[in-house]
Amino acid sequence: MEREESPVLVEMQIPTQQEPIRLGVKAGRSIFILGRNGTGKSALVNNLAAQWTGKCVYMPGSRPSYFDHESLSMTPATRRDFVTNISYYDSPDSRWKSLAGTTRNEKAIHDLQAAETQYKLDAANQIKAEGSGSSAIARLQSDGSPLDIVNSVLSQANLSVQLEIAGGELRASQAGSLYSYARMSDGERSALIFSAEVVAAPSGTVFLIDEPELHLHPSIVIALIKALILTRPDCGFVVCTHELELPIAIQGGEIVLVRGSVWQGGNISSWDVDVIHDPEQIPEWLWVDVIGARRKILFIEGNDRTSLDQPLYSLLFPAVSVRPLESCKDVIRAVEGLRAVEGIHRTRAFGLIDHDGMSAEQMRKFEDGGIYPLPIFSVESLIYSSEAQSAVSLLQAETLGVTPQQLLDDANRGAIDSLKSAGKKEHLASRLAERHMRDRMLSMIPTRQQLIDYDADSIDVTFISPYPMELEHLTALIETKNLEAIVSRYPVRESGVLNGIAKGLRFNSRDDYERAVLRRIHTDSNLRNALKMKLSNLAAQLE
Repeated sequence: MEREESPVLVEMQIPTQQEPIRLGVKAGRSIFILGRNGTGKSALVNNLAAQWTGKCVYMPGSRPSYFDHESLSMTPATRRDFVTNISYYDSPDSRWKSLAGTTRNEKAIHDLQAAETQYKLDAANQIKAEGSGSSAIARLQSDGSPLDIVNSVLSQANLSVQLEIAGGELRASQAGSLYSYARMSDGERSALIFSAEVVAAPSGTVFLIDEPELHLHPSIVIALIKALILTRPDCGFVVCTHELELPIAIQGGEIVLVRGSVWQGGNISSWDVDVIHDPEQIPEWLWVDVIGARRKILFIEGNDRTSLDQPLYSLLFPAVSVRPLESCKDVIRAVEGLRAVEGIHRTRAFGLIDHDGMSAEQMRKFEDGGIYPLPIFSVESLIYSSEAQSAVSLLQAETLGVTPQQLLDDANRGAIDSLKSAGKKEHLASRLAERHMRDRMLSMIPTRQQLIDYDADSIDVTFISPYPMELEHLTALIETKNLEAIVSRYPVRESGVLNGIAKGLRFNSRDDYERAVLRRIHTDSNLRNALKMKLSNLAAQLE
């Protein structure tokens, strides 16, 4: 028997540059609005609040978590006035400042106390009419009153504080002490306000919540929102959040993934969004990459925080999300994982891995799957390329009162001289030869079938060492002072070459030079284009 479809409580309409996207908010189902900072998520939530005036309970991200008084000051009359004026309080400005002050918090407490009082009065009237056999007696003993439910939700959210009515007022209780709810911790007050709003609302309410994680620890907010959604299967929830584990913890929901927005006349006029109807198909280990990314993701090797890879590729491809991973295998796994579920998202995944002496056929196979072997040795081959050196030499020359060519000649001389000291060129040649030998040996390992078919007890693998030829090649490059070819082909990070370049260009250190190059890449489109040309086919895919 198929489960009955939940009723649509309101329709979400999201303006885009094409047709508006429409999505029904259903009872018992949650919709999560996710995206990076600056994409326009809170503005979208505010837009929805304006669409649903009078049909939803809006909890803006700008809300304060405190109270102005230790006791409830809101009356039924001031509550009615607040609800009448709520469309003003939820104007576009409310996404960055609170216009309602603490009145919204007071309303939550007022409604909880009113719901608790009404629950008890209804039971008392039923007992009065039906006598000692009334079912209301069992209802009162079942811990099912609004306040009981709030206390249960707080417990599920790992909070030890409880609430009770004492002396006609709502009070907090913990470790045998009673005190004003206004004196609860910042996180406890936030959790209370959320719980009170949700529990006391009438059936069919839609809750529009912007950044519930404000003032709340992740271990609390996930459990709290999950408990509230489970508590009110008769209501709908739209939650805008940076807490990416929320959609994982609360199954059966949908995701509105905000990629960006278009501003017009001081306000956002449209959004670029994806709707993911079945987020459970996305592998959990790739979750952050899909949700937090732009349309295109570039996975790169190297998770070292000091690495130049991420800042460099982010500058070269500003419309692409760059994600560093630990190893080549991790990059391949991530790209293959995302491309396997492309039907449920519109993200395009690409990978950049080390060349490692691959053959043209191997490179072609990788590129067919969206993984591009780096056609140069490392990121330093870009940062210290002749194009990068020339770009920064212009500014240095102007500052120092010398010619750019003089600086470039000094850089070339210092780098080449560093390779003439004992053992330097041998080290670089052997490192590259070692990489080639490793890859060659791996390619010569027999397959399982070859092992079965082969009768001998030992397997011999023989090939010519690439070291002598590599050393001869490097020696020739040094003699002809071909610094560009050396930087492009060899692991110059392990030599004095990079220090020689930085010193020749009159920088105090390699760090100063590298920062100058990154700044220049940011401002110089010609340099950006020149470096992208060195990435060959990958650059064409990421444009």
